[in-house]
Amino acid sequence: MEKLIKFTFWLLTLLSPLHGVIITMIFLIIVDFITGSYASFKKHIPIRGSRIAHTVSKFFIYNLVILAAYFLEKHIVNEVPFLKIIAGFIAIAEIKSILENYNTIYGVNPFKALVNLIRLTPLKDTVDSLTEGEENETNNINTNKNETE
Repeated sequence: MEKLIKFTFWLLTLLSPLHGVIITMIFLIIVDFITGSYASFKKHIPIRGSRIAHTVSKFFIYNLVILAAYFLEKHIVNEVPFLKIIAGFIAIAEIKSILENYNTIYGVNPFKALVNLIRLTPLKDTVDSLTEGEENETNNINTNKNETE
């Protein structure tokens, strides 16, 4: 029993720098599960065990990937912040899923609502110039693509 306690203490000490990242990922996975379940309820889609199993496997896979990124950054390549990059991508994927569920539940796209809200402020010209720049870049890419064909 004493060896198990020592091993557990050693493992928790080793993983203590990941505490905040892992708690954040667990929180995002739980929120995604809750909003996904509610969206399924609103659409009258039954919640299947396979979807719950998907959430459980996502929990383990995400945490293993974060753990691997931490060890890669800590012991092999110090110059590249693998942990922050990978945790950021996972967080963005989860937030995107949560916002899609929000859109399903309430019928409101939060990104479009935010842009429309910003357009009501003095930042309207800035938002319009940014969206015009994106449209011009898309048109230039399409024009260049047509010229090469």
